[in-house]
Amino acid sequence: MAQIKYPIGIQTFRDIITEDFIYVDKTALVYDITDRYRYVFLSRPRRFGKSLLVSTIESYFKGEKSLFNGLALESLERKWISYPVFRFDFSPANYVDESRLSESIYGSLKSIAQDYSLSLDRSGVSENFASLIKQAYLKYGKKVVILIDEYDKPLLDCLHDHDLNEKLKGELRGFYSVIKASDQYIRFAMLTGISKFGKLSIFSGMNNLKDISLIPRYNDICGISESEFHRYFRASIESFAEEHDISEEKAWSEFRKKYDGYHFASKGEGIYNPFSVINAFDDNELDDYWFESGSPSYLIRLIEKNNYRLDAIDGQKRTKLELSDITDTSTDFVPLLFQSGYLTIKGYNPDTSKYLLDFPNREVVTAFWSSLANHFLRGMDGQSAFNLKKCLKDINEGRPEDFMTSMKSLFADTNSEREKDKEIHFQNMMAIAAKMMGLTVRTEIHSAKGRCDMQILTSGYVYIFEFKINDTPEEAIKQIHEKGYALPFEADSRTIFLIGANFSTNSRTLDGWIIEML
Repeated sequence: MAQIKYPIGIQTFRDIITEDFIYVDKTALVYDITDRYRYVFLSRPRRFGKSLLVSTIESYFKGEKSLFNGLALESLERKWISYPVFRFDFSPANYVDESRLSESIYGSLKSIAQDYSLSLDRSGVSENFASLIKQAYLKYGKKVVILIDEYDKPLLDCLHDHDLNEKLKGELRGFYSVIKASDQYIRFAMLTGISKFGKLSIFSGMNNLKDISLIPRYNDICGISESEFHRYFRASIESFAEEHDISEEKAWSEFRKKYDGYHFASKGEGIYNPFSVINAFDDNELDDYWFESGSPSYLIRLIEKNNYRLDAIDGQKRTKLELSDITDTSTDFVPLLFQSGYLTIKGYNPDTSKYLLDFPNREVVTAFWSSLANHFLRGMDGQSAFNLKKCLKDINEGRPEDFMTSMKSLFADTNSEREKDKEIHFQNMMAIAAKMMGLTVRTEIHSAKGRCDMQILTSGYVYIFEFKINDTPEEAIKQIHEKGYALPFEADSRTIFLIGANFSTNSRTLDGWIIEML
């Protein structure tokens, strides 16, 4: 059997086809969107094949017919017209100031001008962009195709910096407005990215831009659907099963639990993360590849800036509009988690028009909590007195005193420069630590008289926490009683522990607690 070649790190359609790498045929959908629409927007998480899709569309519009031999598009397209294709990719640069964005755009315009023997004779990037579009149309007698990959990268890089974000927003707004103004010269335009910036008016009135991100028929336009996984990777599964001495059925199941579970519409097949799948087959290991490819730094920065609560992230419900509402001042963390790929659609209620969101698979659960732990809880890396296994054993066996002592050790080892003098920060650290131990955690639980800071639930125990900042454990335990935080568990057969604790901003850790058992 011929060795299967996996396109690790390769996002160019031509290279994948000509060098005989495995390719999941998406060309029928390429034909569909390019035939049906003129202006398209697609949002998908990082490492999900957006760049390969854009490259495939580029080859199609350049008329590279031979690359599509044996693929679906070969029988769909009859004319094979070659168009001038202007492609922009914002992903390589790190946009730390306004000049970096202008330099990036100008560099792309310069390359386009050289490729099509056009001239840059204007002072600004928007003026040059408009000029090149018109020049290409007049010179070649064909309308222009515009492909913009990772359009939102400049804005995501500075979501934590409002002033810079506003400046880049203005620059991009002017750049994208050229597309609408040049409609008569454009055959097709597509923008891809991670986020849909719902309230930014970034496209400056481009109301003809079709957002296909949540349309069911495009659910699998990127990624690998369940049926595609079985069709294209049967030999890979056979090899994996043989290597690990397990049944093929077991191998299918393990890949499904680890990498499947994404949905980008109200209905449709589950989607596998392609980056993880091909790396797992290439290495013959079920590893956490998506996480290792780099956790988005903007998520960490926004958590620190906006003090987002990290509890009950799974099971959230949002409308389509809410899922596209991203700004640099957003108070809702859930849309960003969805668009970044940490959450995915698990259900849809047509009566409320709301999507049910949850983590897609085991790899993503690990990626999310591990990335937060690595940043916020330095002590969990094994370089301190904190013992994860012992801590888990203590909580599961009803030893809250030992558990709290471990937490004190953990917080004492965290990076104090990152800590904020706010209760929610300490709640989040407790939640991260508990999640890393695989515990059921609830925070900010509403009751008739108030909000309980945190609950940890195990099969045999219920732990009810109230935290204070620079106060006393006595005040914390008093509040638990006065607000009746334990009342919902009156009929519960589990042992209930009430824990009132105080965090000191001077010592940057727990400086006292009181434990009562009901």
